[in-house]
Amino acid sequence: MRQLAVNALGNRREARMAGSLAGSSRVEAVSPKPYSLKPTPYSLPPMAADNPFKRFKPEVGQPVRQPDVTGQTYVEQARKVRQMLRSLSPQKALQLIEFREEMTLFEALAAAKREGKLIVSDYIHDRILNGINNTELLKKFYVNLVRTGTLVIYEKPDKPFGEEVNLRLKGYDEVQYSISFEVPEQFQGKRDCALVIEHPDFEFIEVGKNKYGIKAEKTYIHLIENFPKESRKWYNTDPETKIPIGEPVKEKEKNARLLFRLDYTYIGLLRRAGYSSGATGYVNLDELPFSPRGVAFFPFTEAPESDAK
Repeated sequence: MRQLAVNALGNRREARMAGSLAGSSRVEAVSPKPYSLKPTPYSLPPMAADNPFKRFKPEVGQPVRQPDVTGQTYVEQARKVRQMLRSLSPQKALQLIEFREEMTLFEALAAAKREGKLIVSDYIHDRILNGINNTELLKKFYVNLVRTGTLVIYEKPDKPFGEEVNLRLKGYDEVQYSISFEVPEQFQGKRDCALVIEHPDFEFIEVGKNKYGIKAEKTYIHLIENFPKESRKWYNTDPETKIPIGEPVKEKEKNARLLFRLDYTYIGLLRRAGYSSGATGYVNLDELPFSPRGVAFFPFTEAPESDAK
């Protein structure tokens, strides 16, 4: 009988020890993990942490459908997202795009493909810059120059397009570079025009040492007729791309934009001026591809099919 009591006491002690160990395991399982101090690559600039959208009236949250991109290539996904982005309000688009600083044309294209993102077109930037009246909000994002995803190709005034457009330039490293584009037959012979291709419908291919060619499908090349010959003047814009066209107009006209262009061959991504000068209507088509500029990206995963009503 005494032996049974001893055994029972031992069993109770073992049970209490097991319970204590189990409680210790539970506490350990819910203990918070230490934070990593390592910064995330390509993080947003500090200004984004100030919640610049606090001036907007809160919207009633409603579910939105995400684009179905399963099994699609990068280009197919980007095209679908690009179309969706055009349907968003300027306020919604600004909330979803990501701004980066100091990237060359080649760095921006590589980052977009690597991270599954679209480089935001001039059309979207124009809608944001001229569709949002909150000056302080715009200044937070458009502090510096922003390179868009709109590729523009033109020849010097009065020179018609030939079989190929060639741009030769010297980089900051004093090395001579060249970029060429084979002009589709239907555009050859046209003068005072510009060819426009939106990201991701073009690709820069290295064809030799410091030599690049541009690959693009004919279907996605947009012809801008009556492209202005003169720089630093105000013009109305093409409704599809928001690129200046036609004859000079007065600055006060609603859709007028100030064009900066070169008087010789140009191949590059259109740039929008920084808001520090209040330049919401400045369209820069004189930017070299090696210049480090700001870039705005739109992640595939952020694209709703349309605005929530």
